[in-house]
Amino acid sequence: MTDSSPPQVERLPTGISGLDTVLLGGFRKGRTYMLMGLPGVGKTILANQMCFHHATRGGRVLYITLLAESHTELVGNLGSLSYFDSALLPRSITYLSAFSTLEQGGLEALSELIRKETKSQKASLVVLDGLVAAEELAPSPQALKKFVHGIQVVTNLVGCTTLLLTSGSGQGFRAEHTMVDGLLVLKQRTFGPRVVRELTVRKFRGSDYLLGKHSYEITGDGIVLYPRLETLVGTTPPANPRPGVRCALGVPGLDEMLSGGLPAGSTTLLLGPPGGGKTLLGLSFLAEGVRQGERGHYFAFYDSPERMLAQTAGVGMELEPLIQRGDLEVSYRPPTENILDKLGAELLRAIRERGVRRLFLDGYDALQKAAIRRSRVARFLAALVNECRMRGVTLVYSVETPVAFGPEVSFPLRGVSMVAENILFLRLVELRSRLRRFVSILKVRNSQYDHSLRELLITEKGLAVGESFADAQQLMTGLARLPPAEAGDSQRTGERRRE
Repeated sequence: MTDSSPPQVERLPTGISGLDTVLLGGFRKGRTYMLMGLPGVGKTILANQMCFHHATRGGRVLYITLLAESHTELVGNLGSLSYFDSALLPRSITYLSAFSTLEQGGLEALSELIRKETKSQKASLVVLDGLVAAEELAPSPQALKKFVHGIQVVTNLVGCTTLLLTSGSGQGFRAEHTMVDGLLVLKQRTFGPRVVRELTVRKFRGSDYLLGKHSYEITGDGIVLYPRLETLVGTTPPANPRPGVRCALGVPGLDEMLSGGLPAGSTTLLLGPPGGGKTLLGLSFLAEGVRQGERGHYFAFYDSPERMLAQTAGVGMELEPLIQRGDLEVSYRPPTENILDKLGAELLRAIRERGVRRLFLDGYDALQKAAIRRSRVARFLAALVNECRMRGVTLVYSVETPVAFGPEVSFPLRGVSMVAENILFLRLVELRSRLRRFVSILKVRNSQYDHSLRELLITEKGLAVGESFADAQQLMTGLARLPPAEAGDSQRTGERRRE
């Protein structure tokens, strides 16, 4: 019997957070790849980041520039980045300017220089930065193709991985771009006042990779890439790892309405207006989980940890000890210019690495603001829901209704059934000249629940659910009405008081 399984492909890790995930381990050894993007997108930072990572692992790097920028300026600019280590120069990383060689001897002289220096330096990684200069000085497209092919032959023979950096001359994709083993395109795009950076793998010969546009940012640590959440989660149908188990919310009356709580591993949407009690209800869900031995995570956008602790302490919910013990985690991201997939990466770490069993995501509309394409948010959330289901994590997230009062209530997201198995509806109503809250259960998949509308009480001793509003009508509209007889009694009482 012979082994028919495909041989394992040896990889050269980039050491760049997220990029190795997109490339399923890194570049293939001995292959030639091209990084293409206009000036300012971070090509040089990315290439050098990979070079220093490779050098720290014992590799030898040859970095050839065809740019007008001097090596002193290049190294000086890299010095502010955390990955830069001057001790590796020139012992493990050699910078070589080849612009004059290209200018005086053309592509043949440049090709000979690369061949000679790669061999003498015993390089396992070669970077040619500024291929656009070679494109401009090439006598013909065929000559440039021959030059690229020659680099591939030389580096492949010695098992050296090669990166070619080019701006593409603004002429789109050309024949030499199809010759390389892989093509990565970096772009900087403007959406209104926002500027976002995205990386796309256009081809990666001989290997799978994660499709689509992946956001990245340039930080003091270099390039940080955030793969699309939809490409990271499993695609197999989720199984229920805890059948029949209920997750109580810790609110007397509400858990009884839910026949003991929310089904474990399910997803619940808290729908309601500002001030309706969504955040307090979600935090009560997390606190009750800690009491039952389940680690919780509060993913917040609007209330800082300090404000959240003050708010919960005012209703008898002491969460600070739970946070200090590590049983309750708090992540706070101000709702400014967040990157959607960066938020997704943080959520996945909480689920996969820190053993979180209950997750409260407070602010669906903040996800919408983080997304540059609003239509994508539902798919992002669906991927997160699927991940939680497969790992037995019970997810609760809040969605704010556009209006506090009125006869119409609309869901701010489409395809609710895909992203919520349970829906709790919170509402503010004016009844007998008082503003009151009520909670109703619109849906609990495959489970019995109480269909009545009950008052949600928020007091200094905590949350509780009271009796149903048996004496009121049209509560779901937010414009409650009393029965005619009772309304008449209230009117006559008011008249006597005025007298």
